[in-house]
Amino acid sequence: MRGRLIDFNRRSKELFLQGRRMFQKNPYRVNCEWGDVVVLHPDFIDEIRNDPRMNFAIPTSDDLHSYIPGFDPFVASDPFARVVRIHLTKKLTKVTGPLSIEAGRALRDIFTDSRDWHEISPKNDIHTFVARMSSLVFMGEELCRDQEWIEASSDWIKQGFILRDVMGQYPRFIRPYIHWFMPSCWELRRMLKRVRAALAPHLQRREEIKAECAKDGRVIKYNDCIEWFSQEYKAGYDPAIEQMTLSLVANHTTSDLTVQAMLDIVVRPHLFKPLREEIVRVLGANGLKKTSLYKLKLMDSVLKETQRMKPVMIATFRRLATEDVRLSDGFLIKKGTRVVFENTHMWDEKYYENPLEYDAYRWVKVREDPAREHLGHLVSTSAQHMGFSHGMHSCPGRFFAANEIKIALCHILLKYDWKLPDDAPEPKPLIVGMGILPDPNARLLVRRRTPELNLELLEAEGFNT
Repeated sequence: MRGRLIDFNRRSKELFLQGRRMFQKNPYRVNCEWGDVVVLHPDFIDEIRNDPRMNFAIPTSDDLHSYIPGFDPFVASDPFARVVRIHLTKKLTKVTGPLSIEAGRALRDIFTDSRDWHEISPKNDIHTFVARMSSLVFMGEELCRDQEWIEASSDWIKQGFILRDVMGQYPRFIRPYIHWFMPSCWELRRMLKRVRAALAPHLQRREEIKAECAKDGRVIKYNDCIEWFSQEYKAGYDPAIEQMTLSLVANHTTSDLTVQAMLDIVVRPHLFKPLREEIVRVLGANGLKKTSLYKLKLMDSVLKETQRMKPVMIATFRRLATEDVRLSDGFLIKKGTRVVFENTHMWDEKYYENPLEYDAYRWVKVREDPAREHLGHLVSTSAQHMGFSHGMHSCPGRFFAANEIKIALCHILLKYDWKLPDDAPEPKPLIVGMGILPDPNARLLVRRRTPELNLELLEAEGFNT
């Protein structure tokens, strides 16, 4: 069995493409890191995307080993989803300005102000950059710059992703036991304790401030996820777990798309000029606001096309049947069956014109068509574009992620030039099992440039709104 898993990890894209050619619209089985799954044709996505009998949480929790001590942050609770869907999304106008300021500060620290070409590692440096931005909203200004928290949380995330994949190589029946004998899992649990210890004094200080204010009849409001989680849970939850889950979900997917977009742009240098011109035109006229980010149509199209060509996973839709479910063609999904829809149809000429060609303006043109305009936005989901999955369990944080990435790219595009080193090959995504990663060995040369528009001086939402 382990041999089949290793083979799948090496050849997952090839196996999915081969399966679709062989079976056409018929279901077929694949043994992968998610176990024995039934792969369905994308034509059936809309039939089950909102079917309550097709459970999302059970297979996700199981596949990410959240039942193993130390892996707890790999599963999102119901309150977690409400915090992201209700609080975070509704507060987008209030975080636009603060996110922009933190982007400027973080870039100065990470990319530096040097006007000489110098090398960065997109994989590491963009992750740090995105983490700085996200942490401001997730944890507040004080905690997002706490070096102990940054190191503790980063160490757990790195080790967690490594061990997630390692555990996936073992047969499912042995995973609940083998971790007790693995020093790497012992270390992961120690790392999670360190995360809790780093967060604890900040939580205590916050409660003390609230208590002091209450004595004077004042109520202090914090506009971050720590506060929103306390409102949703009331009591009986682990704040460190929720914060780490946020970091896993948001930072990983957001940095993934940001890195890949930068790599896609650098091999198409003709895009730099129109992207910068759009930023100057739109933000110069409207300021740095949520509505302005919506009007960055070319940037939005570039990001959506990047996500089409390289989604974060080769299968972003998985479910477990909690009852028998019969499809319109008569196929019976039996109770207990795991099903997936893989994303290779996003590279299929049945669904896209010139599907293997990166067209930066593809989604600009879609938005110009009144009949399809709703499908052309980065945050739009459909059976044809599964970058954020689709249906009732599509990514609830995609609205925040879209705004955050656009703010990040506005700063990077206006303030920096970037190119590939002379000796560097064109970056190619790395496919490992279900994951599709930006080239982990990619390197970029960056240098400070004079921006056409001073983002720090723009009127921005979030300070007096």
